[in-house]
Amino acid sequence: MIAKLFKKRWYLLSVLAILSLAVALRFYQLGNIPHGMTWDEAAIGYNGFAIFTTRRDEWLHRLPVSFQSFGDYKAPLAIYLNGPFTNVFGLNLFAVRLPFAISSILGILGMMLLADLIFEKNKYRKYLSLFAGFLLTLSPWHIFFSRAGFESGMALTFIIWGLYFSLTAVRSNFIKRLSLVLGGLCFVAALYTYHSAKVFVPVLLFEFSVLFFPLVKSNLKKILALIFGMSILLFPLIKDSFFGEGLTRAGVTIFSSNISLLEKIKYVLVSFATHLSPNFLILGETTTLRHGPGFMGVLYITTLLLVLFGAISIILNQNRSREQLLIFSIIFIGLLPAAVSLEVPHANRAILALPGFLLMAVYGFEFLLQFLEKSKSNKKFLGSKSENNIILKSVAGTFLAIHILIAITFLNKYFTQFASQSAEDFSDGYLEAFNIAEKYEKGLDGYREVDKIVFTSKYGQPYIYALFSRKTNPIWYQGGSLIKYEFNSSINIGDLIRNNALIVGSNSDELPIEKAQHLIYGSDGKMKFQIYLTEEKKE
Repeated sequence: MIAKLFKKRWYLLSVLAILSLAVALRFYQLGNIPHGMTWDEAAIGYNGFAIFTTRRDEWLHRLPVSFQSFGDYKAPLAIYLNGPFTNVFGLNLFAVRLPFAISSILGILGMMLLADLIFEKNKYRKYLSLFAGFLLTLSPWHIFFSRAGFESGMALTFIIWGLYFSLTAVRSNFIKRLSLVLGGLCFVAALYTYHSAKVFVPVLLFEFSVLFFPLVKSNLKKILALIFGMSILLFPLIKDSFFGEGLTRAGVTIFSSNISLLEKIKYVLVSFATHLSPNFLILGETTTLRHGPGFMGVLYITTLLLVLFGAISIILNQNRSREQLLIFSIIFIGLLPAAVSLEVPHANRAILALPGFLLMAVYGFEFLLQFLEKSKSNKKFLGSKSENNIILKSVAGTFLAIHILIAITFLNKYFTQFASQSAEDFSDGYLEAFNIAEKYEKGLDGYREVDKIVFTSKYGQPYIYALFSRKTNPIWYQGGSLIKYEFNSSINIGDLIRNNALIVGSNSDELPIEKAQHLIYGSDGKMKFQIYLTEEKKE
């Protein structure tokens, strides 16, 4: 009976199996790995909490379109979506990361539907659809940016669904108006989620309109109506971009530098080459462990081989479809925000290219299957029970087994070695230190209440961790709730003679470690904070 049910519902059950695997890989130890919390995660979580509870951000701006944060401004949607989760589950690391993990699962479902649509006329359609979801589920690039508070991963999900709905509308000659509207809404959401989408989405939609120009031209009224509706929804973002702070991130691109146009073009071309090089794609070149594990690249070598097969098959195909050209476009448009960045390579800004890479890999897998199916060896050899396609099944099975073994190697290192190696990059120890500081601040759990807390700022942005740990109402914060805190870049032995104070130093501050009341260690085993309680002098 089970076998009969599987035979009848094999595709649905396979989809559920892939999504179940995705849930397991993204939710396992979500609040602990990566260990620690970046200040961007702390800012997203705290401001989401602040907006949900007070309708104001940390600076008391009411329902802002851009969130001021550490010298730049963050896109709003991920922060707004974070609020309900921190309200339900509490202001903690798991709650902050949860909406990003959930969105990644939806992205995998969207990827399977998108592949099913693209390969609609292929006899292997369902298998290729599952393969696309399988690739994204095990993708090191996707896993990494799904398990932490990165707006890029959430924007990627909106873009995948935007592509799916847009292609659905095109395939129906725009008769399916709901798909057209939903596609527009997804792209609007992506623009409100991540700054790189402000480059990616307009260029992609222009490319989309060029590739499908005859259909766009014959349905111009519907397209113009959609553009008008999107413009209304995007008005706050457009206004903020031109009259507010929405384009602040442009300052971290090559266009802000004082070099000639020719030098800028050369820089962008070299950056593209860097992001297409084996060092980045396979070997894990990165400028920080916040943007990659360092021990492995954004694609497995098996995936890259399929990408190359796919590119070759499309280039050799004289009857290239518009969807195939669109996939090439997704790769290069997706890499564009990273290519113009001053920090190269940048896996976070380049992740919007991931659907293009994986869909190209699916084309490569299809090319491999067709080549093997037509080969003389495959037609000649039969299985022990006279099964057909024994060579095809053997090669495909071996390839998948190697891919899975490489994925297991990545996952093993990610959940063990990376958890400790990335401690410094993910500011490990901050929350533990502020948890102790709050007890001394308020005299909780039998701790003596202090008059002043002197906290090191060596690791950057300590105030946001104080707000996050204390769950401070932003109105109270701006009213002086942190009055007991003093953030100093340098702490020395002279601070230990302060009256009734808590001194929280970094691992580089020259303090008598043997006199410390508390030592905070990171998951890398290194001491991060040394905490001292000074004497309370009676007057």
